[in-house]
Amino acid sequence: MNIAGRPFIFLAVAVLGCSAGLALIGPASADVAPRKTAPTVAPHTDDGSPAKSRTIRVEAQLQVGEEIDLGATGRSVGDQFVFSGKLMSTETEGHSVGRIGGFCVIDDLERNAGQCVSTAVLAGGQITIQGEQAGIPAPSPVVNAITGGTGEFRNARGQVVQRVLTPATWRLTFEVSDVQSHQMGDARDPFEAPMPMPPSFPGK
Repeated sequence: MNIAGRPFIFLAVAVLGCSAGLALIGPASADVAPRKTAPTVAPHTDDGSPAKSRTIRVEAQLQVGEEIDLGATGRSVGDQFVFSGKLMSTETEGHSVGRIGGFCVIDDLERNAGQCVSTAVLAGGQITIQGEQAGIPAPSPVVNAITGGTGEFRNARGQVVQRVLTPATWRLTFEVSDVQSHQMGDARDPFEAPMPMPPSFPGK
């Protein structure tokens, strides 16, 4: 009789176990809520205030514009164009707001194009620029990338729209994102160094 009763006991235990398992699984499945997407956090500055965007319009007046013939004589891949000058306000005539300098390396003779890198020095810090330009040394209208900066522009990103008015005068519009708050301790006059006076634009 004991032997005959064991299968019944095992079956009863198995049925009760399955029922208990279903009871546990059912409510748990019902209580599972869809995962919510975390809200997007706006960028903030070091002091916790929201980062700002800024549009800076200036006119670059070049005082140096040198074409450097490297390698084969005449225009060839690897030649450079080195430039520097003052950044003038487009709102207040005759008011200097900074300076700019950089260089381009020719890599496309057919389009007279090359890779250019430059740095704009402003009262709040520096902004670095990089990209391709065609028509060097008087490039066609172009949009290049802002790759970084210092001071108020230490987290800067965005773009610069460049338009050449004359070989020695360029109109630049900086569209800068993530501009930081001004740090009084970092304030320096970026225009203390003397600028070279005689402009130079020799051709090959």
